[in-house]
Amino acid sequence: MTGSQIFLPKRTPGLVFHSVITILVLGGASFLLFLAFQQSGGINLILFLTGALILLASLPFLVYRGYALFHAGYTLERDGLRIRWGLRLLDIPLSEVEWVRPAEDLQIPVKLPVFSWPGAILGESEHEDLGVVEFIASASDNLVIVAAMDRVVILSPEAREDFILKFNRTLEMGTLAPIQPLSAKPAVFLQSIFKNKAARITIPLGFILWFLLLILVSLLIPGHDQLSMGYDAAGYPIETVPASRLLMLPVIGIFLYAISLIGGAYFFRKTENKPVSQLLWAGGVMTPILLLAAALIFLV
Repeated sequence: MTGSQIFLPKRTPGLVFHSVITILVLGGASFLLFLAFQQSGGINLILFLTGALILLASLPFLVYRGYALFHAGYTLERDGLRIRWGLRLLDIPLSEVEWVRPAEDLQIPVKLPVFSWPGAILGESEHEDLGVVEFIASASDNLVIVAAMDRVVILSPEAREDFILKFNRTLEMGTLAPIQPLSAKPAVFLQSIFKNKAARITIPLGFILWFLLLILVSLLIPGHDQLSMGYDAAGYPIETVPASRLLMLPVIGIFLYAISLIGGAYFFRKTENKPVSQLLWAGGVMTPILLLAAALIFLV
């Protein structure tokens, strides 16, 4: 085999699954926020807001897994295998690969990792014969085991038979210049973010300020039936609305905080873009401060 060939995982079922779940989560969060806006205070307001926040907090995780699947691929080269799955990067030199075969060839079936679903069979599990195996796959019906000297990975190329055939041919030919081994995991990337001084300060501070905004609004709403949330062109207060509308401020705040958090992490991947990351995270601090000021102005 000359050059390289990219084998894609089975993507369509996983992308459809992630899209449907994302829509359901957004719908559920919107419905809970709607119910929260109907409350004038009390335990129901806290419960509805908490439920909406839990659902919204799962969105970055779902979006990331869908994004990772869409950009995933297994690149078979003359000198090794390169695996890309979101922030998970794995390069295995050809000289370290011992064998490649379908998962069905095992006498003892492999166990899927916890929290696996269509399009995201990711993580590790124990196997009686192979030890710890790592799944970097999207579907459980076309798994391929790649056994190397220091690890066993399980993949799911859509063209499984072609992948196995070409991989074994490459193994037979051997290599004189294997690629350099590489293993990068999302957890390591997150650790590198929190080693950054600006990130350690601004990310927690932004969330704390937003939480203070939520508490302030929740405490102040019961004391007001109606309030004006702005001024017209002549400088007079606009028509009053139910005080529960003030809940829009923490909702806007958490939405903008999530954008700053995710956007900062995205730009942090490259050294030259780290100032952009720090600027976005700083914005996640300034936004709740401005919204806190707005809440106090509305209620004065």
